[in-house]
Amino acid sequence: MLEVEAIDVAYGKRRALEGVSLSVGEGEVVTLLGANGAGKSTTLRAISGLVRPGRGRILCDGRDLTRAPADAIVALGIAHVPEGRELFPDFTVEENLLVGAHRRWQREAVREGLERAHRLFPILRERRRQRAATLSGGEQQMLAIARALMARPRMLLLDEPSLGLAPRLVTEIFRVIDEIHATGVGILLVEQNARLALGAATRGYVLETGRVVAEGPSAVLREDPRIRQAYLGLAGTPP
Repeated sequence: MLEVEAIDVAYGKRRALEGVSLSVGEGEVVTLLGANGAGKSTTLRAISGLVRPGRGRILCDGRDLTRAPADAIVALGIAHVPEGRELFPDFTVEENLLVGAHRRWQREAVREGLERAHRLFPILRERRRQRAATLSGGEQQMLAIARALMARPRMLLLDEPSLGLAPRLVTEIFRVIDEIHATGVGILLVEQNARLALGAATRGYVLETGRVVAEGPSAVLREDPRIRQAYLGLAGTPP
C-alpha cells in the first residue's frame, strides 16, 4: 500500500532524513525504531504531508503523494496520530472526534465512527461532554487514536502512543492497536519501547541520524546483537 522511496527532508540547513526508503503492505504492522532525533517522527510527517521531501517519492497504491496536501492524503486512507496527541484542548471529547470525521459528514458514517470509538474506548462515551484538556494522559491518547479512526483509514501512522503513560495504560493501548490491526488496518508504528513495538509488528526498520541502518522481520531484529544492546537493553547475542 505504502512505498517511501529514498526521501530526504531538511529543516533549514539541518538534514533530518537522507535516502530513507520503507514499505508497508495492506493490513501490515511495521515499526520504526531509533533514538531520539533519528528521524522517526519526521518520516511520519513526510508521509502525511506535514513536511515536504526535498528528494525522493512517497506512493500510496502507486499514486504519488509527495506533493499532495495533507487533507488529500487523509482522503486516500492514511491518518496520522502525532506525538503529543495535538488535540483541541477546549473542544469536548465528542467535538474532537467529529473533527476527525470532517471528510465523512454523512450522518450514518459519523454515527458508525462514534460507535466504533466508544466500543474501542468505552471511557470516551462517559467523557463525551468533557473538555479534552481535562482528560488524563491515557484518555487523551485514546481520544487521539479514536479521532484518527473517525476518518476510516486504511493505514494509521502512530507516533509514540505509549509516551508518558503508566504501564497499565500502555498495555491497554497496545491491546487496542492489536484490535485495530485485526480489522485490516495497516499501521506504521513509532515507539520508544522497542520490545512492545517488535512484539506488535511483523517487520521493522531502524533509523540512525536520518538513515535506515537495519531492516527485517521483527523476529530477526530481536535477535540482532546491535538491536538487543541499543534498544532492548540486552547485551550480546541471545542464548
